[in-house]
Amino acid sequence: MRRVLIASPHAASRELLRRVLAVGDESLSISATGDTDDALAAIASSPPALVVVDLRRQDEDHPLFLGLLRKRYPTLPVIALVPGRMRILDGTRERVVDAPGESAESLHQLLESLRTAVRELVAQDLLRVLRTPVGRA
Repeated sequence: MRRVLIASPHAASRELLRRVLAVGDESLSISATGDTDDALAAIASSPPALVVVDLRRQDEDHPLFLGLLRKRYPTLPVIALVPGRMRILDGTRERVVDAPGESAESLHQLLESLRTAVRELVAQDLLRVLRTPVGRA
């Protein structure tokens, strides 16, 4: 079972993200927190396969948390939800998915894009674990 950590300062957003990611995928263990210190402690004790950081609402701790997370764990996959887009950092490269607008349809598209990105990154994490190590001479 692969673990996904959600960090969002707002309880309603955490619950929405947790439910959306849990639907139809029993292979994921999803935990959520609103406290950045708790998130860093959870990552240090047992690194998840992926971290989802919700930056769609103003909060001063979460942008700092994202920077600290990228500095301490540069290869850890992270999905950052920012207003109007989603930044997907897989540990080696970054890509951006646009989701402009504030309508229910644009939120639905963002959440579907999030589910797809989570599946891709968790699959990459699983392949890293299962890949045969290759030594260098």
